[in-house]
Amino acid sequence: MKGCPHCDNLKNQLNESDIDFVEVDIDENEKLYDAFSKKVGNDLLPAVLIDKTAFLPDKSFNTIDEAVKQIKTHLQVL
Repeated sequence: MKGCPHCDNLKNQLNESDIDFVEVDIDENEKLYDAFSKKVGNDLLPAVLIDKTAFLPDKSFNTIDEAVKQIKTHLQVL
């Protein structure tokens, strides 16, 4: 989402960690995001989907640092 400081922070940390990702702008993909939010039961941002695993604010992580740590751990398992 344009203008989301938490999203920008996560993107910056993922880039610094050399973790590749595909950004989906929810303003341009509103229906896709609505379906995703309904399926996972959370509409907070930033949300990350790796394969079939969702990393969600207030459910999977409380800080961006926690999100990056969990993403790194998950990617090592794959």
